[in-house]
Amino acid sequence: MPVVLSHAGFPIFTGGFVGVDIFFVISGFLITGIIIAELDKGRFSLARFYERRARRILPALFVVILACIPFAWLWMLPDMMENFGQSVVATILFANNLLLAKTSGYWDLEAEFKPLLHTWSLGVEEQYYVLFPLLLVGLWRWGRKPTLVAIGVILVASLIMCEIGGRLFPQANFYLTTSRAWELLVGSMCAFASFRLERKYNEVLATIGMLLIGFSIFVYDSHVPFPSLYTLAPVFGTALVLLFAREGTVTCRILSLSPLVGIGLISYSVYLWHQPLFAFARTYSLDPLGPLDMLGLVAATFLLSWLTWKYVETPFRDRSITPMRFLSTGLATAAALMFAVGLGAHLTHGFPSRVFNGVDEREMFIAYNSGVFRFKTDDFPKNGKKNVLVMGDSTGRDFVNVIEEAGRQRDYNLIYRDDYVCPAQSPVSPTLSKLFSETDVFVLVYIGSNCAGQLTADIGAENAKKLIVIGPKHFGYNLNPFLRTPPDERASVRSKILQPILDENNLQRATLPPGGKFVDLLHLIGRDGTTMPVFDENGLFLSQDRVHLTKPGAIYFAERIFTDPALSVLH
Repeated sequence: MPVVLSHAGFPIFTGGFVGVDIFFVISGFLITGIIIAELDKGRFSLARFYERRARRILPALFVVILACIPFAWLWMLPDMMENFGQSVVATILFANNLLLAKTSGYWDLEAEFKPLLHTWSLGVEEQYYVLFPLLLVGLWRWGRKPTLVAIGVILVASLIMCEIGGRLFPQANFYLTTSRAWELLVGSMCAFASFRLERKYNEVLATIGMLLIGFSIFVYDSHVPFPSLYTLAPVFGTALVLLFAREGTVTCRILSLSPLVGIGLISYSVYLWHQPLFAFARTYSLDPLGPLDMLGLVAATFLLSWLTWKYVETPFRDRSITPMRFLSTGLATAAALMFAVGLGAHLTHGFPSRVFNGVDEREMFIAYNSGVFRFKTDDFPKNGKKNVLVMGDSTGRDFVNVIEEAGRQRDYNLIYRDDYVCPAQSPVSPTLSKLFSETDVFVLVYIGSNCAGQLTADIGAENAKKLIVIGPKHFGYNLNPFLRTPPDERASVRSKILQPILDENNLQRATLPPGGKFVDLLHLIGRDGTTMPVFDENGLFLSQDRVHLTKPGAIYFAERIFTDPALSVLH
């Protein structure tokens, strides 16, 4: 429930993401307990273990993925559809955590629009399910104590890797099994302990466990490094509950209440359904969803989850209802179908023919933005032309594309650099210093609100008159709903600019150094300063991801922005 309510955006559950960590501990506890019990009796079977895991996990997961595919096809722009297809393939292979670890970063799609984002935790789970039984069977011949010691060593190693990874590569660290294994293994250690230990003070220790969990859920937020040593609080809180919430304790009585037991029964389906419902609702909506919308989606999550538990989870777990031959055939067929759709979305970059109607697809994707790296050189030609230096991140590359689509790069020597870092982390490199000394026009494109002041200090205040700052551009909360716009109405459609972008625009204007020039794209292109066009006159999208320009977008801007007096030096 903390995960669901956190993803729904309810501010009190700022640390709701720790629900996944709680689940990892419980899962390690349950799975290890099952394996130990069977090993003690000498009847553990890997085949039977994997069959039970498949019956438990795959049918409901496959139903949810199959339900997502038609909505992705109808509602998603190609960039998002491509990402969805990759997630489908990775989820089927139980490797979505590895995909996310590899792709998290600057170009990554926002989490709230990813229907299968949450399956990263299933990837961690399944990798544990595959490897841990093999490890336990291999160690068991040496006895219980050596097995426990070996698990403890791996646990500590994983925790150390988690803390180091959180400092060196925090985004990837969040998803990696190596950084999460220790949480599952804490649960495993609890399973060993629960077979042998009887403790006094059960009430106190179980209550401390619940307090640690509650502290994590209601106090932690996105600023807390995670996973890291901070994760010890929910993990060991859960361990205390598992070990000491015995019969008769208040914690046991609370967790035994019928509503909570009912949630526990359908909790897997709740976890599966909530993210697709939230993500597709956001994908469909022009504006951010409100609290009432999210409450409705939470209610829908519970309804779908109960139906899935009753008509999918329960019958597929029963061998008398669903024989193994039927189960394996059905799962293999569904997996092949989903894999084909996902791979097709990846290979075609999101089935763009659904949207672009024969337009050269290379002009509509991120690759178009990267073409300007041919302008990244270290020296201006000595030809007497004006030297123009464009500095910025990918939005700087957008501006170079605009210059090129306007045909103006032929009038001067143009260099693009993406290595001017703001805020400064080190002195300006000798290469940039040399370019600065030779530059006639500096163009700074939306690196950050205070970069203009820093650049002025680096080039000298006397050169501020050579500086042009290009303000931010943005196409609103969500462009996917505009897929539903009829072609003959597209030229007049506009999207609402988000307030943080308006604030950033005003801040960049206010912090412009004396003598510098500011190009207000929100008013120049948007005209009223609060909305932006979505399509050009031919009904082609100006952007796919709300920030970066397609080629039609660059042409659209090129035809309009050079009317601004601030850009007269680039005429």
